[in-house]
Amino acid sequence: MEKFKLIKQHDEKDCGVACLSMILNTYGTKIPISKLRNMAGTNSQGTSALGLVCALETLGFESEVYQTDSTIWKEESLIFPFIAHVVIDKSFLHYVVIYGYKNGKILLADPAKGKLTKTPDEFGKEWTGIVLSTSPTPNYKAIRDSSHGLFHYLPLLKEQKKMIMAIIFLSLVLTGIGIVGSYYFQIIIDKIIPSNSINLLSIISISLLTIYITQAILQYIKQYFLIKLGQRLSSIIMLGYFRHVLRLPMNFFSTRKSGEIISRFLDATKVIDALANSTLSLFLDVSMLLIIGASLFIQNNLLFLISFTTVPIYTLIVYVFIKPFNQSNEEQLEAGAVLNSHIIESLKGIETIKSFNATDQIYSNIKDQFQDMMVKSLKKENLDNLQANLKMALQATSTTILLWIGTSLVLKGQLSIGQLITYNALMAYFTTPLQNIINLQVKIQAAKVANDRLNEIFYLEQEHLCEDSILSLSTSCMEKNLIDITNLSFAYGFEENVLNNISFSILPNEKIAIVGMSGSGKSTLAKLLVNFYETQSGTIHIHGIPIQEIPKATLRNSISYVSQETFFFSDSIYKNLIFGLELEPSMEEIIWACEIAMIREYIESLPLTYLSVIEEDASNLSGGQKQRLAIARALLKKSDIIIFDEATSGLDTHLEYAVIQNLMNLKNKTILFIAHQLSIAKGCDRIIVLENGKLVEFGTHDQLSVSKGTYEKLWRMLTIA
Repeated sequence: MEKFKLIKQHDEKDCGVACLSMILNTYGTKIPISKLRNMAGTNSQGTSALGLVCALETLGFESEVYQTDSTIWKEESLIFPFIAHVVIDKSFLHYVVIYGYKNGKILLADPAKGKLTKTPDEFGKEWTGIVLSTSPTPNYKAIRDSSHGLFHYLPLLKEQKKMIMAIIFLSLVLTGIGIVGSYYFQIIIDKIIPSNSINLLSIISISLLTIYITQAILQYIKQYFLIKLGQRLSSIIMLGYFRHVLRLPMNFFSTRKSGEIISRFLDATKVIDALANSTLSLFLDVSMLLIIGASLFIQNNLLFLISFTTVPIYTLIVYVFIKPFNQSNEEQLEAGAVLNSHIIESLKGIETIKSFNATDQIYSNIKDQFQDMMVKSLKKENLDNLQANLKMALQATSTTILLWIGTSLVLKGQLSIGQLITYNALMAYFTTPLQNIINLQVKIQAAKVANDRLNEIFYLEQEHLCEDSILSLSTSCMEKNLIDITNLSFAYGFEENVLNNISFSILPNEKIAIVGMSGSGKSTLAKLLVNFYETQSGTIHIHGIPIQEIPKATLRNSISYVSQETFFFSDSIYKNLIFGLELEPSMEEIIWACEIAMIREYIESLPLTYLSVIEEDASNLSGGQKQRLAIARALLKKSDIIIFDEATSGLDTHLEYAVIQNLMNLKNKTILFIAHQLSIAKGCDRIIVLENGKLVEFGTHDQLSVSKGTYEKLWRMLTIA
């Protein structure tokens, strides 16, 4: 087995898969945490023990979860490492890895805090007694997923080679100007003053002034190119990340917090800084070290050898801080992601916060998270400060020793005063690139951590949105069943099934109601029909084609899904209505859709009518107005199938009835109503009744209302009310 290695969690709910990653790493397997999340069914609540066991079994391990007590530490046959379940601060469920027990102390790796040692009594206060023990089976084979380090971005730099070559050329010219300027003092002291040559002094001084003016201009041009290079890399990396995120499947968004996704977008700036500045800086500074080093050696080889002794000391200072910087960077980025998530969550829920008069409570929570981030930020800043002062002390010591020995050489006649001053001036050009190279450590380590976090997302497979379909769904044979569902079962992650063995068929142009109590699986069924989630067991056919074989872009062009939680962009009503449409509809079509949705009168009463701007989160629209606008938008999509998921729940009874009747009268449209009102179901061609994830009834209103089943009970309750 390889030596045990700590792996920190990247996000708030990643502790389980981080522990899983540590166990796997011990046996030589390295898989990105993002992939482990999918394998273990990690969601916004974290990872279940069952999810960890299933992931381990998939990778060739046998595992056992059991309840034990403190007597476990006395077992000689105990196999390390294993995962333990703990409760932090009596409120947060957490996983840690126990990788040893020595001298009465438990050696544990906490993915949030790092490696710790605790006595059994200390650990027992937070331990639930649950452990997950695991070991590889005889068929186990180590897996090493290729990871993309910072060198992965080098092709991006090659694309900018003309600009980079210009920056390198300007940097070398600027270095040459600096070296020339350093010899100015030597010429004055050793030649001009002894010869009393005023003319030579004027010529050299005017020439040097001209060179320095040129230097300022060239420095400006160089910085301009560096800024442009940074912007180009920003466009490629940051927009590439955002494009990738948009193309990820729905389960990615349902299992992560917004702040965690956004924080990685901001992390990209560290990668860009490392590429745009650090890579060039490394090349240029090494070049300067060689050039200036040669100049210093020519000036005086003894002083140069003394100067060179600082290099291994600088290197030692860098090496000592590598691990602490890695840990502090990870902790700071994770704390920032958690804080971002909670701030976004609080702003989204501000109405609820105010209605429950909970502003102080929310502020207290945010304050605690902010202070936690500040503590971790202070830790990193203290490391920066300590390393910077060690470097400063080394530089001051080096300068003092050089002047001490250099002055001694002057007194002995082995070195001129001008040479000593020139050597001291050149030393600034030697130590500056040396310090730059040393300081790259902090930037590169921060970029490495940020890159690892970005890769956690880039590793995830995108949805296949290809438009190249074997069959256009809108022109498929309409004699077949439009939708066929056979033995469909589905669960989120490793939770209990939400849908169990469901089968039914829908004919073209049918109006179908799906009813059932809350949590019966209605919305999940709708989301499976638009392939927001992959089917796990059973089949879904659209026009006889398995849903997995239909490109998602084609499928979603053919099916419009309108959820209860509607969303609109801060733009005009017109722009929101035509959102996502390849062909812009005519004004007559827009008016028709708005009439069907009963929203035309309201829109045309506004001063700017269809050009009126919708505010952020559609705060200037009521719930009912938003739902009617969403219905109009779905109609403009001209899909064969429309799914309304509680899409009229915000309308009053009279208005809801009018909208539903308009939708029922639409020809050449298959409509599925996930209905909270049985009055909607009554007007549909057929009704699907779900109960606890099972299809318990399927038929017309007249059939089901006398069947003495679930629907009849619901209908009787409605009529009695």
